[in-house]
Amino acid sequence: MPELSEPQSSNNNVKVLALEEQWNFNGNDPLPWQDLSVPRFEGVRQFARCDDRDLFDYLSHRRIAHGFLVEIDMFLRSHSEIVKYAPKFIKLINSLPPLEAYLYFLRGYTRPARYLDGIIKSEGLTLSPMFRPASISTKRDKELDDFFEGFDYRYDILDRIDAEVMYACDNIRHGRFVSRDLRRLVCYAIYGHPVDAYKFYEYNYQQEYMPHRYLPEHVVLGEIPKPLDYREPAPSSVLGFKKHRDIRYHMAQAKDQGVGELISFRAW
Repeated sequence: MPELSEPQSSNNNVKVLALEEQWNFNGNDPLPWQDLSVPRFEGVRQFARCDDRDLFDYLSHRRIAHGFLVEIDMFLRSHSEIVKYAPKFIKLINSLPPLEAYLYFLRGYTRPARYLDGIIKSEGLTLSPMFRPASISTKRDKELDDFFEGFDYRYDILDRIDAEVMYACDNIRHGRFVSRDLRRLVCYAIYGHPVDAYKFYEYNYQQEYMPHRYLPEHVVLGEIPKPLDYREPAPSSVLGFKKHRDIRYHMAQAKDQGVGELISFRAW
């Protein structure tokens, strides 16, 4: 990916439309969250509407569904505050060629890409008796290189993924139980790309280093300040009969919903 210097943006005036301009609160129009066709931004690129052959060829080569572009657009629509607090990010998204803008967005996106139907699945996964998964640490993936750019390349995490996948594949071959999430991790590692296996493992699957699971969908959200009256939630009780794993799950879920500190480890 080329160096992201200050480009000559063709649209420097990004305007956030007020909700009152989009929807009549006294009328019978559908609620804003029920009508995804209602734009939240004016002048911010919509990837799903880009008619760019380079972008389409890249998605096809990596077997990524075009619906993933809709997912990115929905993220941008639902976080209008990015325009105010991360103008450089928006400027680059708007001014770079579509494929480069897409790759730039992915550098901070902590969710795996959405693949074509049938590639990433949690049910009906079978493996031949002699199958042995290849190590993802030996696979070259430019997206993963970009994701780690400026930071330590986490070979230790990739080795953990390899160990989990090897263990799961052995159990699948022998018909033993393998959890739904672990089956998905196997699919990302075998049929997907290393960057998506890493993101799924680090920000969705692993339970050992929970702060990694507390990152928002995109690290650019870490640039948005919290309200002055914001307070960290305090648990009313840590006792009782609830399982430790269940409590940790609900803590992670609350963090994913924005309750807690957003950790940003990249500068845009």
